[in-house]
Amino acid sequence: MALDTYSVLWRKVLLRCPSAGQMLARDWINNAFRRLNERRAWSWLVKRGQFLTVDAYSTGTAVVTHNSTAVTGNGTTFTAAMVGRQFVVSGAPIYTIATYTDATHIVLDDEYGGDTDATASYQIYKCYMDMPTDFHSFISVWDAASASDIATVTTQRELNRRDPQRTNTGDPYLLAFLDYYLQTGETITVPRYELWPHPTAQAVYPYIYEARPTDLEDTSATLPRFLHGDLLVEMALEQAAMWPGPSPDKPNPYFNRDLASMHGKRAEQLIMELERQDEEVAVSNVQYQDSEVTFLGDSDYLQSHDI
Repeated sequence: MALDTYSVLWRKVLLRCPSAGQMLARDWINNAFRRLNERRAWSWLVKRGQFLTVDAYSTGTAVVTHNSTAVTGNGTTFTAAMVGRQFVVSGAPIYTIATYTDATHIVLDDEYGGDTDATASYQIYKCYMDMPTDFHSFISVWDAASASDIATVTTQRELNRRDPQRTNTGDPYLLAFLDYYLQTGETITVPRYELWPHPTAQAVYPYIYEARPTDLEDTSATLPRFLHGDLLVEMALEQAAMWPGPSPDKPNPYFNRDLASMHGKRAEQLIMELERQDEEVAVSNVQYQDSEVTFLGDSDYLQSHDI
């Protein structure tokens, strides 16, 4: 089955509205694709990923200096793989390892705020999780080993209230947005989340997420298989019919409010049909009643009353 391509679609728009030129035709198709993807959580935007944690490292001691990013190890074997992991000294904030120099020297992402200590006990582990560059929102995160769900609605304010010093470690069950972070070697900042309690053992936490749509200008971009190109053309032609032209002395012959309304109604019909088809592929418009019920009473009460 041949798929519509970006170049074919904007050329179709240009055939109907040649006065727009290539740049506007491409822009209308791009905008139509973006608006369509923001309409709902389409099945083609669903992707999978996984958080990988590591065994905590605490060999030797560390020389930490107030207001300095440099850390010097005593009896340590720091590695380049530790870049991006968290460096923790009890009672001090959590830092991320920014660069690695050698087995006894690393650099933090911010100045150390604790007291200077020549023999500080420390831990290096992974509790801040970087997201893919196309990440938009979580659908589900879980711990397969303990067969439990990881909640994604917690905030840093709530974590700071519960555990301001982050002394709780173990199997995580909360995930809170932290900040936007520039990964080593990347040029795009991505959201970063904190797993809590902090995991200090090697583990995997799978997740499903909704991705941001691709930019059709990207050379490798393709339209989703279930998306018919005529829908994007109708949405783009609605914009074309609302465009008066580059100037008063060069009006757009396609400019017509009634025509724009017609294209808009056609596009809406096609979107409704696409939503129906997408619901058949991946059901999303469904709600479950919470089965967890708290009973105020003992076993005698439960045995003598209908629930």
